[in-house]
Amino acid sequence: MERCPCCMARLSGAIVCPRCQADLGGVIGSEKTAQYWLDLAVRFWLQREPTLAMQTLTKSLRLKKLPPAQAFCDFVIHSQVHQVLALLAKSNFSEAKHRLSLLRELQPDNNLLKQLQGFTGYLMAKQDGYLHKLLSQ
Repeated sequence: MERCPCCMARLSGAIVCPRCQADLGGVIGSEKTAQYWLDLAVRFWLQREPTLAMQTLTKSLRLKKLPPAQAFCDFVIHSQVHQVLALLAKSNFSEAKHRLSLLRELQPDNNLLKQLQGFTGYLMAKQDGYLHKLLSQ
């Protein structure tokens, strides 16, 4: 942290702001914890564990929206949208829904994810109607 969030004074690594005397220990600690979760998320992603990567990235973003975490989040969403569409094409609705819920935790207000969730619900309802029709014959 370069500046005090209370008075915007320059900080030189101090835990207490030299100008307003604000205790910044908790803020600095949360930044370090957010960075830890981000590092772990990247490690999980590189190990091809997207579910764990998304879960740990969500923890990082909830603590502090670090610019690298936000960039990684955008990358993960872009990558996973293609995976969700591939799962839908294979009619693997439960896994698609699960991944989509993890993505929505990363960015709840993302319009693309909202639309994809609606489309997934439509496909699931359509399949349920089709199966019900087959079973009733």
